[in-house]
Amino acid sequence: MGAVFGAVTQLLLARVAIDTANAAYPWTVGTLNARPAGAVPLLAAGLALGLGLALAGARSLSLLRFHDGVASGLGIAVTSRRVHILMLAVVLTALAVAVAGPVGMVGLIGPEIARGLSRSRHVPIIAAALSGALVMVLADLAGRCLLAPIEVPVGIVTAVVGGPWLLWLLMRPQRRGP
Repeated sequence: MGAVFGAVTQLLLARVAIDTANAAYPWTVGTLNARPAGAVPLLAAGLALGLGLALAGARSLSLLRFHDGVASGLGIAVTSRRVHILMLAVVLTALAVAVAGPVGMVGLIGPEIARGLSRSRHVPIIAAALSGALVMVLADLAGRCLLAPIEVPVGIVTAVVGGPWLLWLLMRPQRRGP
């Protein structure tokens, strides 16, 4: 899906004036620079609603880690719950992309940090949201400061850091826990 929509975006940028394409470029790689003032309240409202819905379904998220038969036996409507979770994730992702552009890897790095720091068996929803926000802020700060006066968009920083992080996650031995 990413390749298809990336191609559509590139096609649209190829069909407009060069100045318009240059103005749209930072959004295509993800940036927090020069966001409209109205974006913050919209993002805050969407985040509050989405986080509230995620917290309301936290128990079922924890139970979905089990085999489908076990989760169903514990009272979870597995298929419909997965659809609800997917719809919530899509809406929250769309909101974030509308504001900052397609910033990759934050959705992988943030929850992994939260899971590593959490000693609970439950899904650390608040910790994952805070970890993702911290990753974004640190990546934006690094993009602004490391090569100053050149500003590197946050999406490029997260891709450069997130690629090796993802490889490390995939190649590390799995933890065995109680």
